[in-house]
Amino acid sequence: MLDTSSARMPGGREPAAPTAWTRFGELTTPELRSHAQARRVTALWLLLADLLVVLMATVVVDAVCGWAGLTLAARWETAMVVALAIPPVFATLGLYRSSHFTLSPLDEVRTVGTGVLLVAVLALSLGVFVADDYATRDDARALLLWVPLAILGALTVRAGARRLAPLAMPDRVLIVGAGEIGQRMAEKVNAAAGQVRVVGFVDDEPLPLSDDLSHLAVYPKTIRDDGMERLGLVDAIVESGATRLVLAFSRRSDEDVLEYIRDAGGVPIPISIVPRYFEITPPHATVSELQGFPLITLTSARLSIGARLAKRAMDVALAGGGLLLLAPVLAAIALAVKLDSRGPVFFRQERVGSRGRVFRIWKFRTMNPDAEAKRFELAHLNDMEGGGPLFKIKDDPRVTRVGRFLRKTSLDELPQLFNVVGGSMSLVGPRPFVTHEAIQIGGWGARRLDLVPGITGLWQVMGRNDVPFEEMVRLDYMYVTNWSVWWDLRLLLQTIPRVLTGRGAS
Repeated sequence: MLDTSSARMPGGREPAAPTAWTRFGELTTPELRSHAQARRVTALWLLLADLLVVLMATVVVDAVCGWAGLTLAARWETAMVVALAIPPVFATLGLYRSSHFTLSPLDEVRTVGTGVLLVAVLALSLGVFVADDYATRDDARALLLWVPLAILGALTVRAGARRLAPLAMPDRVLIVGAGEIGQRMAEKVNAAAGQVRVVGFVDDEPLPLSDDLSHLAVYPKTIRDDGMERLGLVDAIVESGATRLVLAFSRRSDEDVLEYIRDAGGVPIPISIVPRYFEITPPHATVSELQGFPLITLTSARLSIGARLAKRAMDVALAGGGLLLLAPVLAAIALAVKLDSRGPVFFRQERVGSRGRVFRIWKFRTMNPDAEAKRFELAHLNDMEGGGPLFKIKDDPRVTRVGRFLRKTSLDELPQLFNVVGGSMSLVGPRPFVTHEAIQIGGWGARRLDLVPGITGLWQVMGRNDVPFEEMVRLDYMYVTNWSVWWDLRLLLQTIPRVLTGRGAS
């Protein structure tokens, strides 16, 4: 039994619950103890999963090389060196830290890939020094097969290990600041239903909570007791069972918020900070230091010629290949559209593209031929929440039977691959608005036209038609000013489950 008789909470007050404080003056709750144990167990499971994947990949490569008649200078001794090197390399890259336990495989691609490549280079270097004939052409071929197999296997098995690890539990997030930004974050986190959930807010002057958040508690930052003001943040952590703090924005001054956090220095839980200019801060921004001041460094908002060429090359390769593979599907859809209702197979509409240039977008026709003429008659049925100039009807009477299926599955957008090959669109980019919608976007929002519009983008991944118009413009601006090849690939992969589940489609 720990002696807590002399323990004091930050600020010198008596602890509300003796079991909440250790003799070292650190906060502990059942949730924090369970979460700490879950982190240790999960890290062990991930380590074992990595070792298993490396050995399995080595066995598969060895079998394939034997079947192909390749002669390898490196055999099981190299496999053991590689297996033993994986844990320390992955640990150095932070893959066993708790911050990685709630990540999706997409977020781990670069880190896992870097680790596997480092281990491959290490094994190759050791082999060269040990044996003169180690680095043969067959060994190089085997290594080229082993690297992608190990990366894919590690990502898959690590995702399963995180879900199956005993005592695995989601991060319980307590948000400091119940303003507009804090509530928006809470709504998105809880709607995602992932390994993170919001359990409450801490704020002395909160805004009224939205209907989706009305079940969450709002704890005061300060509590007046016997005429004295004391810290309420620790009480909130104990009562909510929080395992992580997130500092959003509050109506209280920055000095007050900093004082609360400094007073809670004995709270052994991670603290995350929402950047003040989070709208323009990308996930890959770097943190540096200048004379004691931490700085968040943003990359240039302009794409270089090389970056544009790389994006265009990826578009042509993937869209061209997609058209060849999907040719039978496109033909079947075209026949279904033609048999279902009178009118053309394709629907073409003017959209505003890069630098304000107007182009015609290709889609399979999903409405009756007189749909545009009836638009103004149905204007009162527009149910786009905060949609600005956007026009969407949930059960649009103009949509055909085949068209309803095509819209729900997003198959109506496949002909846009022709736009991508032609250069008027990209696979990933800002949403292509029609002319009367695009002209209503000015100022900084016009920067969204620095890149060609895309079939998918941040707006598609974040909810498609569920995203309000102003939010869509902000997402487009964030994408354009922080573009990278990796972000394009990630958005393409994230689009697949969104389309399959039909989220936000209408």
